[in-house]
Amino acid sequence: MQHEKLNMELTCHCGNVKIEVSKPDQVTQCNCSICSRYMSLWGYYQPDEPKIEIGKRGVEAYSWGDHELDFIRCGHCGCVTHYETKTGQPNPKTAINFGLARQQVSDVPIRYFNGAQEL
Repeated sequence: MQHEKLNMELTCHCGNVKIEVSKPDQVTQCNCSICSRYMSLWGYYQPDEPKIEIGKRGVEAYSWGDHELDFIRCGHCGCVTHYETKTGQPNPKTAINFGLARQQVSDVPIRYFNGAQEL
């Protein structure tokens, strides 16, 4: 997926996790059991594309189901900032939660994914 060169800055609520990334061409809203609870809008990147800084409060990871992904949340405020494919998975990626910056991506098309049925 092509990404604009304009950098965006996103943070969790408390600012402990900071992400710098290019604006996505589209975001994905999934209705699976976890994404619907997170109210996430995912933008997909190669693992080395986003610059992610984690502060002193650290992060926590959550994995479920087939355990292919780690959902990462701030260790202080609990905001889900991104997910990463686990080591050894084919097609590694990092998905940034643009639910943290809805106003900044209000002009970006939303792809709806029926994860409740597909996953």
